[in-house]
Amino acid sequence: MLRFATGLASGAVVGYCCPKLDALAPYAAPVEDAMRALPFPKPQLKLTYFDAIGVAEKIRLTCALGALPFTDTRLSFPQWAAVKPTAKFGQLPLLEVDGDTYAQSGATLAYVGKLTGMYPSAPLVALKTDELLGVHEDLMAAIRPSLLVMRDEKLSLRERQRRQAEMRKAVAEKNIPETFARYERMLETSGKGWFIADKPTIADMAVLAQLRWLTSGLLDGVPKSCIDGYPRLKAFFMRASSHPEVEKWYTMQKK
Repeated sequence: MLRFATGLASGAVVGYCCPKLDALAPYAAPVEDAMRALPFPKPQLKLTYFDAIGVAEKIRLTCALGALPFTDTRLSFPQWAAVKPTAKFGQLPLLEVDGDTYAQSGATLAYVGKLTGMYPSAPLVALKTDELLGVHEDLMAAIRPSLLVMRDEKLSLRERQRRQAEMRKAVAEKNIPETFARYERMLETSGKGWFIADKPTIADMAVLAQLRWLTSGLLDGVPKSCIDGYPRLKAFFMRASSHPEVEKWYTMQKK
């Protein structure tokens, strides 16, 4: 019994400390995976957002691939108007963890990533993951003004549409090609089919959700074919989209 307890404690120490040292991280991964597989109770999670891809889909996909159960609550805009005054920070998405509510999509993505093992614990691999998330967010930031301009009630509808078309033209001709070229180079450097490691991370899920949005035809001025001309990125998109858990997730959404 003492030997078992000592071994378990030693394994826990190795699993906790090794990821803090990049050279030892490979030895810690099996320990972390084994501990994650133990039948400990998982937190009760409830994710609240609109019925849209937006900034919550990367969280949903991480939970789906990581086999992390959660309640997926989707609000209509009238429902959100009623809830907003009392919502934390007055924004979505919100993640409820065992009854406590947390905001900010980046923070909640990191949290579910740690629970599922899709946010690498090795410092250098985590740095690469955060780097990719930064590139992803740069493109989202470039697109965001073209969404917000349609809410500017000081402008006429015609002027809002004119400005949006102008912004989308810049996004389609400059921001998307620049970002996709960066993605292409990062996939070439990785050489693994995924951006960071030999298995998907939270950053892969963020890019997947973004690509699904940009190729959906939902954004006026952004063609569905925007991914053409980037073979590695297109191969990543096809690989990630055909992942069994991703296919299962989207099949469930159609029901």
